[in-house]
Amino acid sequence: MDSRSKDTVRDLAVASRSARSTEDIRFADVALAAHDWGKLCPGSLVTCFMSMPSEPPTSALRETLLRLGKQIALPIMQPGRQLAWGFDGGEFVANNFGIYEPAPAEVDIAKASAIIIPALRVGLDGMRLGRGAGYYDRALSMIPLHSAGGPIRICLVFDEDVFETVPHESHDEPIDVIVTPTEVLQIN
Repeated sequence: MDSRSKDTVRDLAVASRSARSTEDIRFADVALAAHDWGKLCPGSLVTCFMSMPSEPPTSALRETLLRLGKQIALPIMQPGRQLAWGFDGGEFVANNFGIYEPAPAEVDIAKASAIIIPALRVGLDGMRLGRGAGYYDRALSMIPLHSAGGPIRICLVFDEDVFETVPHESHDEPIDVIVTPTEVLQIN
């Protein structure tokens, strides 16, 4: 797949998201948290992310996961486009991109029951399109697929971000479930 087509789709997704109203964002925050996260994330360790203003909000979702007794690991961007992890619930510091991150901790995400992943767009074919830096693809490539005993890979997006397919390349990692404010789609 031509990387320019990925860039074009990313640009369209970012433009669409920046037009979203505050009311839509608030609705998505509550609606995303209302899904059955106990069923989606059956184990005690899950990963999530601190949402940026244009992403589906995760604050109510993270509160829900904490109420369910989950330990939530959040990503920390590292040099070389790698991710380290720390736990939710402490103090956060904004990184160079303005994304809030926890203090680093020893977290083996391969032991998580679920990895909740951001995306700009997702395909019903099990592929996601992120922002293009490859942080999550690198992290996911280091752990088994869910079908091989690894964590379930859940993409959190707005309803309008779901398509039949999205541009992808051989290094892009697949997902298992798409969660939007209005539905949960099991795809793998």
